[in-house]
Amino acid sequence: MNNNYSVGNIQPEWNDGMAQTLTFIVTEDCNLRCKYCYVTHKSKNKVMKLETAIKFIDYILEDTKFIKSEAVILDFIGGEPLLEASLIDQICDYFKTKTYKLRNQWYWNYKISISTNGVNYSDPCVQNLILKNEGKISIGITIDGIKEKHDLQRVFPDGSGSYDIVYNNVKLWLEQFEGSTKVTFSSDDLIYLKDSIIHLWNIGIKTIAANVVYENVWKDKDEIIFENQLKELADYIVDNDLYDKYECSLFLGDIGMPYSEDDLDRTSCGAGKILALGPNGKIYPCVRYYDHSLNHRVGYVIGDIEKGIDYELARTFLLTSYKYQCDDECLNCSVAKGCEFCQGFNYDEADSNTNFQKAKYICKMHKARVRANNYYFAKLFHKKGIKRQNYYWKNNLVFLLNDNYVSDCSYQNNSLQNIGMNEKRIREGLKFAEENFMKPIFLHSRNIEKDSLVEYEEYEVLHRIPIEGYREGLPFDEYQLIITVDSISHIKRIKEQEIVIFNIEEKNISKLSYFIEKILSKTQRININIMNISRNFNMKDYYRELKKCADLLIEEFKRTQIFKEINIITDIFFIYKHEECNAGSRSFTYAPDGNLYVCPAFYSEKMGNIGNIYTGITLPNRNLYTTKYMPICNVCDCFQCENCKYLNKKYTNEVNISPSFQCDKAQIERKISVYFQQNLKNMWEFEKELDDIKCEDPIKILERKGMYMGYYNSEDIESKLEEIN
Repeated sequence: MNNNYSVGNIQPEWNDGMAQTLTFIVTEDCNLRCKYCYVTHKSKNKVMKLETAIKFIDYILEDTKFIKSEAVILDFIGGEPLLEASLIDQICDYFKTKTYKLRNQWYWNYKISISTNGVNYSDPCVQNLILKNEGKISIGITIDGIKEKHDLQRVFPDGSGSYDIVYNNVKLWLEQFEGSTKVTFSSDDLIYLKDSIIHLWNIGIKTIAANVVYENVWKDKDEIIFENQLKELADYIVDNDLYDKYECSLFLGDIGMPYSEDDLDRTSCGAGKILALGPNGKIYPCVRYYDHSLNHRVGYVIGDIEKGIDYELARTFLLTSYKYQCDDECLNCSVAKGCEFCQGFNYDEADSNTNFQKAKYICKMHKARVRANNYYFAKLFHKKGIKRQNYYWKNNLVFLLNDNYVSDCSYQNNSLQNIGMNEKRIREGLKFAEENFMKPIFLHSRNIEKDSLVEYEEYEVLHRIPIEGYREGLPFDEYQLIITVDSISHIKRIKEQEIVIFNIEEKNISKLSYFIEKILSKTQRININIMNISRNFNMKDYYRELKKCADLLIEEFKRTQIFKEINIITDIFFIYKHEECNAGSRSFTYAPDGNLYVCPAFYSEKMGNIGNIYTGITLPNRNLYTTKYMPICNVCDCFQCENCKYLNKKYTNEVNISPSFQCDKAQIERKISVYFQQNLKNMWEFEKELDDIKCEDPIKILERKGMYMGYYNSEDIESKLEEIN
């Protein structure tokens, strides 16, 4: 599958983003008065002295406490930095001379970075600076797009627009540098977004870093304008095959996911990694902490050129991360990734004098951007066959297209009714999924010909279909086949699949390995569902058959060096917490009657709906559907266990308490996983190693911990399966 797209990716930072940034605020003056500028206190008489910059450079190079990166960025900012082009030239000269004398590695590994409004770009002093530092200097001119958009915001003190002057200088700039610019959108210029991005590409600027302002400027329905503009731009990109020719950071493949554990230890910007020097000789965590861009607080000073950095004050910036800067709403948001923020702005807006409070003014704008990104990547996939890379959805919405749907989990649907979901209802459900950031999963019926066999280009739909319905030319771009014992004969006529789902009833468990051997030749991965297991489930047969399945995987690897997967054997090596049944927590079901349910079983067994697409999800005690509130699971490391909510409710009367036989089944699977690992550990590098432990009902662990409060003894799995312990 083709994965070649540049609209959706972003250029890696220079030196992989590991360079130390030294920012010089060379002036507070500016020749423009841009309406959305974060520098709200401009001044004509505050210009950095060369001596101030020299002392700062000397301190940074000579302070033994300062951890020096291998590379450095000399960043010049204002106001408008090129008003002081001669000063910048002198500062750079001193830096080069000083590092040469010290034989410092930064002499060879530095970059000069300047962001300018472009008004005086053609000035001889500026051009001399560029020529003198050719190959080491990078200058970005900020041009906002079409003339109407640019002149609405980027104005001179008399209110006149600057587009014509800047555009003439852009022509010269593009002869000297690769076109890359920064564009900012605010409430009153959103209507120009699509045309502005296209205009910038057309004049030769291939890379556009764009964002909306963080400030509290957003009006009612601005998010709708923003989303529609982005969707129109997405259509233009895909229809004109521009997806691999340009870049625009409004479309990024990795935004709109929940925070991962690794993400929580990162933060949105480089405050602290950046050091900013003000004209007053004081040192700040970045330019946004300098007084001229703060409206409610005084500048956040962490040192000065006389005494150096106060490392006690600087400790804060070693510890700022999403984990501590975000509240529960943001941390638990299903689309949190990509909702960036400015730490300096957060500090200015916080309820108290702190760096640990996130401003949320752009929340609705971020969600609009995520919906537009999902739309763009869906269109790119359906029209060009290009799949978004490394993306996953936190939440799913399962569509039961017919009462006679094919099961994709351990619940066996035996309904013979033929009540289907009409086109209008499907469209309404897709809109609900879009608005709530849910991956649509279509469960087709066993009579698939009666389903809606169309693809929905605006959405990334995963179709799960019975193998009987497989044929060449299916109109689905993403699908998975579901196989049963009765349909296994169809395996011969299908092409190799990345993944298949195999449903087997407990009455056929003694032939499990026989069926798996047939399926394994046609796929890289098998998800096995044991349908509706009960108290009578034959654990001994299951252990024996699952061990044979492990042997099939082992022999396959020895023969081909291909690591094939079976969910209940191999998943445990790649997960570090319970995957569990996501019904009621991260997965919900949309049924032919138009209502929402915990899962397909809750619909088919008439266990009550939890709302509809108009009122939303209203699930009482929703926390009980999460692993956090499952006492047995929290002491067990059988992370591959499905922990079916329907079976839980059916046998224990609680969705968060597993019946013993479901735990016994999971313990057997873990035992087989240990066996599998022991046979391949010298040939395959596993992410983790499993301990070979005694199989027992996890409730006994609670008993040993003194948390077992009941009046009876659970039956030990050891008495059932002596040979596996």
